Amino acid sequence: MAKQQSSMGFFLLLMISLLIIFDPRLRASLGAAVGAVFYPLFGFGYKYPVLTVFIAGSIVIVISAIVRHVAVDWVEMAKVQEMVSAFQKKYREALKSQNKYMIKKMQKMQAEIMAKQSKVSSEQMKLMPITLIIFVPIFTWIWEFLMNTPHYYFDVPWSFHVSFFKSSFIFPNWILLYMLLSIPLTQVVQYVLRLKWQRRR
Repeated sequence: MAKQQSSMGFFLLLMISLLIIFDPRLRASLGAAVGAVFYPLFGFGYKYPVLTVFIAGSIVIVISAIVRHVAVDWVEMAKVQEMVSAFQKKYREALKSQNKYMIKKMQKMQAEIMAKQSKVSSEQMKLMPITLIIFVPIFTWIWEFLMNTPHYYFDVPWSFHVSFFKSSFIFPNWILLYMLLSIPLTQVVQYVLRLKWQRRR
């Protein structure tokens, strides 16, 4: 019951987030509120929009990574991952040797393994509302910021003068740029946090 309520709460928050993002008036209002703080710090007078997107995105990434790092039980996660890896190895060996007794035994164990995996996943899902609360205001500000910048183009190694707002795939190019900048940084931040945690232990 608690899990159902948590899922419904997250779904409701997600719907509200999407409404804010795609409603021009709500997005402009929230973006203006965030911009009152962010623009003086790293708006750079609209001169360096790519740098502004990178800094704003970095704030989301760093805060989200720290929250996740503090909230997740890394020891339990490592134990479950090791257990799953060992289970899969033994199960493959049982299938290869056609050991019916071992296969049956492993199939019984599978439900327990999946339950532990599900528990770890649900613990991580609980952090999603926090991530949304951080992400949505900053995301709306980036959108509004780029709408006001006179520099509608940016250059990448494989293409010149790419428009922020044209869609190369499903998303506008500025979202793809945000993802391109954020993915490597996410890996670096998570690696540093995990390395510090391992040294402390």
